[in-house]
Amino acid sequence: MKKIIILSVLIFLTQNILSQSKKDIDEQLSRSSLDKVFGIVDRAAGIHNASNIGLFFENRGKLYPRRLTQGPSGEFPINSTKHYIYRVNPWVGIPGNVVQGLHTTNEEWEAVGGYHNPDLAQVAFSDNPQTWHPVNGWPVKDENGNNIFLSDQDSYCVYSDSNNSREVLGLQVAQTGYTFGVAFAKNILFYKFEITNNGQRDLDSLYFGIYSDIDVGNVSGGVPEYGDDKIDFIKEKNLVYFFDDGVSSEWPGGKTGFFGVALLKTPLVNGQMLGLTDMHYNLYDDDLDIDSVQYGIMSSSPSLYNSSLGPRFFHIGNNTNLHYDDPATIPASGLDLVATLSSGPYRLNRGDTLVFIMAFVAGETKDEMLAAAATAQQTVDANFNLPKPPERPNLFGAAEDRAAILYWDDISEKIPDASSGEFDFEGYRIYRSKDKGINWDKIAQFDVINGIGEDKGIQYSYKDTTVLNGFEYWYSITAFDRGSDIIQSLESPIGNTLASPNTISITPRSNAIGREGVSSYDVQQLNGNSNYDLIASPVDNEELAGGNYEVFFSYVPKVEEGNAKTQITITISDSNQTKPLRYGFRFNSPNNFDLINLTTGEIIRAGYNYPSGGREITITGHGLRVRFTDAPGATSDERPEHGDLFTVAYSVNVVKNQTQSVVENRPFLLNQIQATTDGVVFSLNKPNIIKSVSRIGGTDNLTIDFTVVAETLIQQSLYFVNVIGNGTSDGNPFIIINVINNSSPPDTIVAADTVFNLGTFEFLGIQGRVQFSSSSVPSAGNRFSVEVIKPVEPNVKDKYSFKIKGSTIKPELIRENINRIRVVPNPYVASSLYEPEFGELRREPLRQIQFVNLPPECTIYIFTVDADLIKTIYHNSNNGTEVWDLRSEGGREIAPGVYIYVVKAGDIEYKERFAVIK
Repeated sequence: MKKIIILSVLIFLTQNILSQSKKDIDEQLSRSSLDKVFGIVDRAAGIHNASNIGLFFENRGKLYPRRLTQGPSGEFPINSTKHYIYRVNPWVGIPGNVVQGLHTTNEEWEAVGGYHNPDLAQVAFSDNPQTWHPVNGWPVKDENGNNIFLSDQDSYCVYSDSNNSREVLGLQVAQTGYTFGVAFAKNILFYKFEITNNGQRDLDSLYFGIYSDIDVGNVSGGVPEYGDDKIDFIKEKNLVYFFDDGVSSEWPGGKTGFFGVALLKTPLVNGQMLGLTDMHYNLYDDDLDIDSVQYGIMSSSPSLYNSSLGPRFFHIGNNTNLHYDDPATIPASGLDLVATLSSGPYRLNRGDTLVFIMAFVAGETKDEMLAAAATAQQTVDANFNLPKPPERPNLFGAAEDRAAILYWDDISEKIPDASSGEFDFEGYRIYRSKDKGINWDKIAQFDVINGIGEDKGIQYSYKDTTVLNGFEYWYSITAFDRGSDIIQSLESPIGNTLASPNTISITPRSNAIGREGVSSYDVQQLNGNSNYDLIASPVDNEELAGGNYEVFFSYVPKVEEGNAKTQITITISDSNQTKPLRYGFRFNSPNNFDLINLTTGEIIRAGYNYPSGGREITITGHGLRVRFTDAPGATSDERPEHGDLFTVAYSVNVVKNQTQSVVENRPFLLNQIQATTDGVVFSLNKPNIIKSVSRIGGTDNLTIDFTVVAETLIQQSLYFVNVIGNGTSDGNPFIIINVINNSSPPDTIVAADTVFNLGTFEFLGIQGRVQFSSSSVPSAGNRFSVEVIKPVEPNVKDKYSFKIKGSTIKPELIRENINRIRVVPNPYVASSLYEPEFGELRREPLRQIQFVNLPPECTIYIFTVDADLIKTIYHNSNNGTEVWDLRSEGGREIAPGVYIYVVKAGDIEYKERFAVIK
């Protein structure tokens, strides 16, 4: 029976370090003891969670947690609670001395400091700068001192054999992890091991090994699902993988997959990469902490094979090669297996380094796992230089009543593709999970209108109204590029944890009765002639209260397609003529381009000449001059060429309290939903062309509905629509209408018509549809006024401002709505849908009911029917929901029965009952 390993580092530190002063340590400990103490202080751990495999590991040769409360252990798919890894450890050995961190009574790898932030005890991760060493920064740099990141989530740590129980060899291992969230590489987790000899002698006959104990379908403390495991071995792929009968009584859904360990890169010997030179399996219970045995397994030692221990560790079957076990020797029913993969022998001289790269590969099916293994090998062969999707946006959100508000930034649009140098951003996708990231559904997409994809247009906020109060939803936003003829569109990864910048959790909740939330006010147009309306809606966050915002406009240039090094400079020659458009400069050849209105698709002018070095053009009637300047000494590839696209886009800026930029030079479209980074959703909307319609004469036996049919014909004016007579034609009644323009020149008749019931008439881009009863034909004297506004688009002169005010509480509204308070569910029968499951770590749910529609501040008293007070809950929140775990003040679960609850808010009181049935 396998046992859960208990971490004792904290106890050791307390007993052996904290009880002594630094002087005591200096006087009492030897140099080797000091190394061990400092190694303990330098210990750290981390979690890889950016791919579809989650793994906790330590910086001392342990690629697994000691217990699952620390983190995932080869969890695949991530967040599924299906943990495949029991123990995986790197081994390095020479004859008679194998360094390993497997056996808790003899952990020979020890942490080396200086590579992570010692205050956090977390391994350095590329996506979390707080984990980096405060002085040294990210530990992997190029020759110019620039940080090197190869994946979506790199990790880096170093450990040595300072705890070697046989003889300290001076071995140091720099371990780097790599994970990718892109779909084609998400089922892989890489580790690179750089083994350096810092000792006093050269080392010969050295082997590198990976001890792999993979348990398929197992849960700690449950039935022994690990007992039916099998392995298979594909030598040409340097791959060993684990599987079972495909069924688990322990795992969610009852289905198991395939989990492999591949040795993808090894050092060269005589110009050839050795790869996986030895592979043997044994029963878990047959593990021995004996260096000669461990080395014999890694090196396929004939003396071990011929000893009494040979049958435990060699299962070559009908093979003639002693170096590889035959998986066919495993019974069909499976066993509790451990596999040791190794490569060698190597010579490691003083100061030299050997590099090994391995990967965990997983799949729901064998084919999926083998595809991941193939991709892993291709990735290593390409030195991890994979095509990369756009940067992940930063996602923010807020809960509302039966809704979730999401908003995000535009960082994905501002960083060029790392491999091509192009700004190939195409759009955003929003995903939602109802099971804490196990399964995701796409709920929205917003992409550039360019003939690619759905052409929905870009926006920066989304309101999900297909949710229920009281349930937790995870949201993740990704960015994707437009792809090319060679590479398909790439999408940034969905965040697998709430630590991901593009993933958040929102639980919609009831509104607090009597409370009016945070809102905008005093919206003003500070400058300009536009009549477009600025609509600003802050999320309900009290931290926004008191904010003063200014919104203004400019233009932003970009080399959007192609890798030209051309500088684009914009000069506004006449601000009155500027327009809220996006302009494109599409190159037909290195010496010729077209000017396009990308907002409408219209070609403004075709065939501009483009001489070497660049040129300046004036966009006539648009108030802009645009200068293109090629980089000095630019090669032909760095100058514009056929197919390149330069853009100049109307853009928006938002400044808060005169100093804080919350939107900076972001491309902007009219009516587009935008959002500041602190949570104000806003848009600039076209005014209602038909501002108002009023009956100013006659009876109510006539209605006229007005709509806009030709916006280009619209004139801003007040019109009078008059019924001047009626009649019949072939028995069908009609009315005679004229339309008078009350503006300049006044009382001008702009239309006249004879209209039957349900018929229409038109005037200057407006259509009227009449409706009346044939038994009561409208007579002369019926008269309507129609106020029409001609939209005036904004330009760079326009500037707006608005302010944010905090919430207010109105006691009179609390009193009016106090009877809306409810308990849900009521009755509580055995459980509620609100209760989260905790899989392997918790068999019992966290029981809960919810009080909803509460006042912002109140006290909830819960009594038995005999008037015994069993619980008092104090509610002080911006929302109207309070959760109770069905436990009394002493922490004990309440018994089934009927209970009375009283809610008090000042002098306002509400009393009702609920039932608990178990």
